[in-house]
Amino acid sequence: MFINIIDQHLSLKPTEVADAEPLFDLVDQNRATLKPWMPWVDATATVADERHFIEDMLTKQAHGHVFIATLVVDGEVAGMIDIHNIDLTNHRGEVGYWLGQAYTGKGYMTKALERLEEIAFTELDLHKLALGADVHNQASRAVALRRQYHLDATLPENILVNGTYRDEAIYSLTVDEWSKRRDD
Repeated sequence: MFINIIDQHLSLKPTEVADAEPLFDLVDQNRATLKPWMPWVDATATVADERHFIEDMLTKQAHGHVFIATLVVDGEVAGMIDIHNIDLTNHRGEVGYWLGQAYTGKGYMTKALERLEEIAFTELDLHKLALGADVHNQASRAVALRRQYHLDATLPENILVNGTYRDEAIYSLTVDEWSKRRDD
């Protein structure tokens, strides 16, 4: 994937090992806002931790099990978006994303998800995307709703975040639903 320009401010770029330092710095600056929702925040304690994560994801991407991109806003690393747990047999995957606080509330993640859907359904040949969010994470749930994902279920105590089991809202979108929306 080449740098994918979404608008004059926002681009998706292929995540590289060289992104470890700016991504770690962004996580480090946003620990307080990320920690309530992201179970990996405490485990990302050093640039080396971020580098190891990126290397692992790039290996999985090479095998078709992950697609990962870095969000860039006005030339600055702003967050990440991915499709993980790609099931090549059933043509489905799960969306994950996060943004630094300075970039929230501006529509960047909604636009990034829109582009990710296009990549998922046209380049990766997926049939379905799922998106899970803590039931109390209204910002993340709002992104799913703006992109017209439908709520499939609320699963009690389905995710472990900071030592506490939390309820998770599961949303999904199929390629057929996505195509109809594009045709309208």
